[in-house]
Amino acid sequence: MKNRFLQLSLLLYLLPLGLFAQVQLESALKEAANAPIIEDVPEAPNGFVFEKPTTNNKIKYKSSLKFNRTIYVDAKNGKDKNDGLSAKEAIKSLKKLGEMKLTFGDQVLLKGNQTHFGTIELINLNKGTKAQKKIHIGSYGKGKATIDFKGYPTGVMIQNTSNVIVTDLKMTGNGGPSNDKLMKRPQDKFKDQRYGIRIQSDETHKHSLMEDFVIYNVDIYDVFLLNSAETSRACRQWNMNDGAGWGWGVFGQVLKKGKGINNVTVKHVTVENVSQMGIRFKGSGKIDGSAPRNVNNVHIEYCTVYQSGGPGMQFNRCNNSHLKYSRITESGNRNDKRKWGRGSGMWTWGLQNFLFEYNVFEGAQGIADCCGAHIDFNCKNVVLQNNLSRYNAGGFIEILGLNYNCSYRYNISVNDGWRNMKDPAQAFWGKVGTPGCIVTVNGHNHKKQYEGPYQTYIYNNTIINTKAGNAPYKNPNVFNISTSNEGLVMMNNIFWIDDKTTTSWSMHRWKDGADYDAAFDFKISKAPKPNAKPEKGFDGSVAANIRPMNAEELAKVELNMRNNIYQLYNEKGKDKYTKVENALPKGYWDEKALGGNPDFVNEKGSDAADFVPKNTALISAGEKIEKLKSDKTEKGIYFGGLEVKTDFFGNPIKGNIIGAVVPNAKIRDWSKVMKENDKPLEN
Repeated sequence: MKNRFLQLSLLLYLLPLGLFAQVQLESALKEAANAPIIEDVPEAPNGFVFEKPTTNNKIKYKSSLKFNRTIYVDAKNGKDKNDGLSAKEAIKSLKKLGEMKLTFGDQVLLKGNQTHFGTIELINLNKGTKAQKKIHIGSYGKGKATIDFKGYPTGVMIQNTSNVIVTDLKMTGNGGPSNDKLMKRPQDKFKDQRYGIRIQSDETHKHSLMEDFVIYNVDIYDVFLLNSAETSRACRQWNMNDGAGWGWGVFGQVLKKGKGINNVTVKHVTVENVSQMGIRFKGSGKIDGSAPRNVNNVHIEYCTVYQSGGPGMQFNRCNNSHLKYSRITESGNRNDKRKWGRGSGMWTWGLQNFLFEYNVFEGAQGIADCCGAHIDFNCKNVVLQNNLSRYNAGGFIEILGLNYNCSYRYNISVNDGWRNMKDPAQAFWGKVGTPGCIVTVNGHNHKKQYEGPYQTYIYNNTIINTKAGNAPYKNPNVFNISTSNEGLVMMNNIFWIDDKTTTSWSMHRWKDGADYDAAFDFKISKAPKPNAKPEKGFDGSVAANIRPMNAEELAKVELNMRNNIYQLYNEKGKDKYTKVENALPKGYWDEKALGGNPDFVNEKGSDAADFVPKNTALISAGEKIEKLKSDKTEKGIYFGGLEVKTDFFGNPIKGNIIGAVVPNAKIRDWSKVMKENDKPLEN
């Protein structure tokens, strides 16, 4: 979609706009299936070019572990008649390796700078008591070995087996012998999938609790089930499981009767150009985390996912975990017809206690969601802090229904939410989808009505959205909040957005005899309009008549929206459009909106350092974040409470500030911070 430049006029600006509710899958499938396929690849606004990942060819893993045997594999000079127990007596093939009955205490080393064809499988090795020894798979020589698992279901398959370390490898699996002749494991539940590294707890073994894994210094690239595809999936695939097959980077999953996965470290892993997700962990226990069949204690650091066809990372029923110092770039990428072409940089579902910090989420694409990082249904204590989010088509913040005590704080968002389904320059989205949305906080969930979210804290974010930063596109700039919220703090944020909003935003719907909407105008649906009919994209709901909310309903919402800075104001605090003292357009409801200019270093920039404010007096006018009255937790935020002591760059905060960065902040380059904290993996 090159060289399509239209004059930019922002249609909507920072308003609680529920005009387009979260489109439900059930009502969209039929229309999506008939939508035209658009082959164009979206270009990022502002001419922004995303940095490609850099990898290394070094063997970095250092181990003091003692192994019972070390098996060497040399694809060039080895012989399968050898015993493989020394480099001079290396075996030749992974097929021979599979015959050697790997077990705990074994180390497998593949000759570096060689390609080894096939797969490595560690299946049902767990015993009644936890093994004391590890299994290590890595490289030897002067560089990383490559596992080419083209045609095989996985590069490394780990099933009902604990204590596994995978290091210093390159892995690729691009297609198979033919599209209609795929190599499959008969026992696999999902036969149309291909995985770089697969960790699977399932019912095939009574000792299926899997614990203690390390994946370190591994590069996974070009993972696809099929050799080719005639038509693109982009623009009409609402349903991820469309039967055409997927390629994944790292996928840890507990199937229905598996007992769980615990203690996983994923560090310095790069996943590039896969048809679905880069890194995913998925449990199968109860959403509240009480059942053992979930994933627990996953720690991901210094990882990169680049141009995944689906979301970059996804976490489902994954508890007590951490994502840090990682970068997800151009998720939902559609440069290959075998890709899904839709996906947020990261999204969550059913998590308990998960912290995301010091990450970069950029360039997410697709017809729905596709935020930098968003919190889907059924989460508790999920916090995103100190992250950079930029040029994500779907938006910056998205917190949906049945979520509790979740927060976005001290993040910087640059020109997120630029997807506009009505913009002719964005025809590449096709005919089905939702507009971009800078901030979405609504109760959309798997139930019939909106519910929650509950006790949500959105504070001290710096949110930039400029005309120049969105060119050549017309940006909808939607702010979508629903009346189903119960407890919402929106304080000390900077909303630095160029254009005035409109007021044509409210949407009130009726379904199954009850209020069903995404509107936030202190009014709710009271009954369907006479002769109202269901409309496409609204999940069978109909237009509704409205009434004002009563005192009890207003109290239940418990909105605490105050002390945010808006570009709407001039230095004297007057609306530059209406010239009314302390005015905001109808529907804002900010109890104490602030004007003034933060005086950013470079408000036309794209890097976090560009948005260091220089207006000390204005930025220092922050207010203390108080716990909501409806919040029955001890501290409000699971990770450290509501008080934050350092800003986006790690500078100390004195008093209370507005936005994510202290005035005239010292810039701490994240790459240097990462190096300061990054140490070689040893055990």
